[in-house]
Amino acid sequence: MICGHTLRLFLIIVALLVPQFVGAQTVVTYPNIDGIGKDSIGFKVLELALAKSKKPFTLQVGSSTVNQNRARGELENGNLSVIDTGVEASLEARFDPVYLPIDRGVLGWRLFIINKDLEAEFAKVKTIEDLRKKVAGQGQGWGDIAILEHAGLQVMTSPTIENLMLMVQGKRFDFFPLGANEVFGFLDKYGKGSSSTVVEKNVVLVYPYARFFYVKKGDKALHAAISEGMEAALADGSLQQLLKTHSMFKDAFTTANLKARTVIRIDSPGMPEGFKRIDKKWWFDPTK
Repeated sequence: MICGHTLRLFLIIVALLVPQFVGAQTVVTYPNIDGIGKDSIGFKVLELALAKSKKPFTLQVGSSTVNQNRARGELENGNLSVIDTGVEASLEARFDPVYLPIDRGVLGWRLFIINKDLEAEFAKVKTIEDLRKKVAGQGQGWGDIAILEHAGLQVMTSPTIENLMLMVQGKRFDFFPLGANEVFGFLDKYGKGSSSTVVEKNVVLVYPYARFFYVKKGDKALHAAISEGMEAALADGSLQQLLKTHSMFKDAFTTANLKARTVIRIDSPGMPEGFKRIDKKWWFDPTK
């Protein structure tokens, strides 16, 4: 039987230790971009990485719906713990990047939404020289514009996806390049009611590009946990499986039919050194 003195001593020790264990669970807040939150590929990969890291982090989504620009500001002021976005060299001055591609570079495999009347023309496209005879459409301010123009491609811009789809229908430009993971969803969402727009069936434009996690400057613990967890997820195949089954990514591995397409590769100018040093094992290859 435990005497009263021993019991009191035991309860005091427990009272001192419990807060330490509770406090060890650090909350990681991920942005609720455009209301997608937990359904986004970024959240799912982060959830997987933190689980694989076996570090004491608890993941949650921010309470407010934000856009990309707002999310960056919220990360700087500490209301968010991490964001994910397409690579931008300028972001290194604001955040610490984890240069392991969330999407394995699938975002850099670009298929085209075109007007159905142009299908026969695009069936003849085999080289970058062929593409330079045509005009691409992109959203204003998109990072891909500099990549396309660096390759000698003509680019026309518009502020909204809705306008870009109308411009495809009206043949204001020739092709609208989008990631292989997103192009079919874009066509379904923004091209409904139009029989004149299709995803081109023969060509894929490829350039080095990917999404990455960015943490607040100096957050070494979270940076290390994400890095270690993503390495583990790639090594055991769980990252690849997640991408292949996620509703916003699986089209790249099925409907896109990348193995059968003519591949046209171009460079991405101005990529940061950390991006250039990424091990080749991380980059998606449809032949494997």
